[in-house]
Amino acid sequence: MSYNPRTDTKEFSSEFIAICAVFFLIGFNFSTWASRIPAIRDSALLIPATLGYALLARGIGSVTMIPVTGWLINKHGAHKTAYYFGCVVSLSLVPIFLSPNWIALAISLIILGGAGGGFNLAINALGANFETRMGISRMSTIHSWFGVGNLGGALIGAAATALLLSVQFHFLVASLLMFTIIVISFRFIPDERSTLRSSKLSWPDSSILWLALIIFLAACTEASIMNWIALFYSDYLETGEKIAAIGYTIYATALLMMRFLGDRLRSSISAQQLIIMGTLIAVFGIVVAVIGQDFYISSLGVFLIGAGVALTFPFVFSVAGKISANALAIVMIFGGIGELISQPILGVVIQKFGLDGGFYSIACIILLTTLCAWKAKLLHR
Repeated sequence: MSYNPRTDTKEFSSEFIAICAVFFLIGFNFSTWASRIPAIRDSALLIPATLGYALLARGIGSVTMIPVTGWLINKHGAHKTAYYFGCVVSLSLVPIFLSPNWIALAISLIILGGAGGGFNLAINALGANFETRMGISRMSTIHSWFGVGNLGGALIGAAATALLLSVQFHFLVASLLMFTIIVISFRFIPDERSTLRSSKLSWPDSSILWLALIIFLAACTEASIMNWIALFYSDYLETGEKIAAIGYTIYATALLMMRFLGDRLRSSISAQQLIIMGTLIAVFGIVVAVIGQDFYISSLGVFLIGAGVALTFPFVFSVAGKISANALAIVMIFGGIGELISQPILGVVIQKFGLDGGFYSIACIILLTTLCAWKAKLLHR
């Protein structure tokens, strides 16, 4: 990307804050849903297997929206595409708490996943367009606000659970907040065509395929942790729902802290080394969490899991994005497929072997990520 530096950067400050706000929103939406999964599971009368089937729907919606969103951005621009997807995202929590069974929940999660996937791609286009017009790099800072929103939603979810607030009230207030953010933020984002254009996808060569496999496995891992960590606390550690939401908060905190440190670490250590070390730390964290069977010891393990997996996504996306738009698109699709197929499989595993067996399965997936990172020559860059 060629930059054309601007000296009048103050006029862009409102737009920059607005873009950060919409990145905050997407993280907030995901963690708000994840923090109340135990209550939603109980209200919809789900078992682990049917919960896994319902979670599959979210991945279906997200993967389906990748080519659709690219077409919409080309036809209508990133601003309109992001705005309308954002409105759907902000209201997508409402049908979730109204779902009486796993089929209704699956339909609601298709909406959540599809809108979230489309919104995520469109706001990245807005960020790239802003960065080009500014003439300086800002994407790292912009992306960090996803983590802030993720942590904020987790903290509010933990507080809502501790205060015994109903899922209905919690999600209605969250939806109102998100809708307000959308309406206000897009007043400060100009309606200009993004420089991002979708490209024809082709099968990747072996070097890019290793990156795609890493993201496939990383998506399996992060989706599994996000969707099952609260149940790990409530059911395996027997903390009850009031404490269970804290588990995701601990994980999200570690994720955010490590991503803020990632760029500094990257200046002295290669992306490959950081991902390998991180994945090994995450595996150790899972062992500690499962074997500990104590709130504090297991929470330490959960923190290590979050810190360990934190840098995989940003560094692989960074490398793929420097190669070509096609490489980045392929990597994103593999990630969507990983999220898509992992949850029903994990649901069946947990149904048969329990939550400890499920988390050991996640550890095996992370070890495969370590192997792929070791083989990925592009991560030497």
